[in-house]
Formats: sequence, structure tokens, C-alpha cells
Amino acid sequence: PKNRAMTLTTEEKVVDLGDGITTEAWTFNGTTPGPTIEACEGDSLKIVIENKGKMAHGFDSHAFRIDPMRFGPVQPGKTLVIKNKLKAPGVFIYHCASGPVTDQHIKMGMYGVMIVYPRDQKLRPAREIVVSENGVYGEPGQQGRISPSTDRMNENRAYIVLFNGSMKHDPVDVRAGDLVRVYFVNAGPYTSAFHVMGIILDKAYESGNPHNVASDVQTFGVPAGSGSMFEFTIPEKGTYMLVDHDKLSQIPNGLAIPIVAREALVAKPSSRSNAVR
Repeated sequence: PKNRAMTLTTEEKVVDLGDGITTEAWTFNGTTPGPTIEACEGDSLKIVIENKGKMAHGFDSHAFRIDPMRFGPVQPGKTLVIKNKLKAPGVFIYHCASGPVTDQHIKMGMYGVMIVYPRDQKLRPAREIVVSENGVYGEPGQQGRISPSTDRMNENRAYIVLFNGSMKHDPVDVRAGDLVRVYFVNAGPYTSAFHVMGIILDKAYESGNPHNVASDVQTFGVPAGSGSMFEFTIPEKGTYMLVDHDKLSQIPNGLAIPIVAREALVAKPSSRSNAVR
């Protein structure tokens, strides 16, 4: 086990969603989602929150077993330090904690992915990707700028839902026969119906914990505020789409990640003779 530390700054800013669309957002380290935090089961993790914004912000990790009053919030210009030992492996959401307006802070973009790897169980070699899902709660104006609506946030009525805070995604490059592992978090709204077109998931791990495993799964539900880990094998050359099957109408808005598979590598024949001597 190690002692790990991560510093996050909180600030309000405008972020680019792609396709000429920007939105007013509240962020960790200037991005939404915030940076992925990685640690191992048994590690001690210290989170330092430096509030560089204009309002109070905090920090809540679903990987922590801790008095939630320690999550903050912390006032502008101040610093919050939280320490905890990570006792369970999994894929967890972290987000802003700001008392009765926490929901609004999450919906303004203050969330991220925390991966706690199992200590005593080695994961198979795989092509790994991190995917998060969130909504944007306002319509773009004439200049393509979104000013999020409090009414939309209160009603869980996202205008667009997207992966990794972006409306555009580069293809994930793999080969036929590759094992792909996805670390997934759903910031909401609603349950995400995780699905990869053309694929049956080899394994789906609820909360990302290797102990919570289901096999040969077509679609797996991940509630808002939760995470999961998925493993699947690419069957052949082709293009596979990672989607939320409950929100297929959002595919044009970035709720689809292409996974492009090339032919499998062919092992070169050995130059040595196998003849019996």
C-alpha cells in the first residue's frame, strides 16, 4: 500500500463541447469531467481541494468510507484536505459536495472517475479506456453558448447527454481478438444502459468490483452516481459503437464512441526447423 495525493482546483469557466458548442461549467482542474484519479486497494489517499472559484465547492468520493461532513464545502480562496484509506476496489464517481446545491454542482460539470484497482487480483492485459456519461442542461444560443437552466437541472431534463464531456470522439483503435476493458461512471441523468453494438460483454462488474461479476451480458444498467467495469473481446474486423441503449437519440450529440478493429496480427512462422533430428 502507498500514500497517494492528488490536488484538484475548483473554478467556474466556459468549456468547449465540440461542434461549435460551448457551455458555462463548474470544473475540477478546468475540465469536465475532471481528471481520472487512480489508486490501489489499501492505499491511503489525500485529496487537496484548492478553491479558485467564486463560490463554495467541495469534494465527495464514493470510494471513501468517511463522515460526509468532511466533504466540505470550502469557501473561495480556501483549501480543503481530505484523507481516507481505500478499502474496496471498484470504479467510483467523485463530485463536488456543496450542501443542498450539490446536485446543481454535479450537473454543472463537477464530477470525475476514480479507479481503485484490486490489490490481490491481477487484471488480464487489455486495451483500457475510461468513459463517463453526463448531461448538459441548457440550449445553445446564437453563438453556440449554453447557459445551463436551473429549471432543467431541477427536472432532470438534459438538453444533450454525452460521453467524456465531448460531442466528438476519436475512434478507439483495436485489433480483432483484443480484450477491451472499460472503466465507466454515470453522472446522470437516469440509468445508463451500457451497450456495445455487435458485442456481448464477456464480464460486467457492478460498481467495478471484481467480486460483483456477471457473464455474457448484452446490456448493463449503471445508475446515476455509480460506476462499473466491463470486459469484452473484439470478434472480428469492423466498427463497434459504445452507446447508452436507452438514449440512442443522443448519438448525434456525442453519446457514441467508435471502436474500430483491424485484422488480427498474424504470428510470423518460425525460421527454425521443427524436424526431429
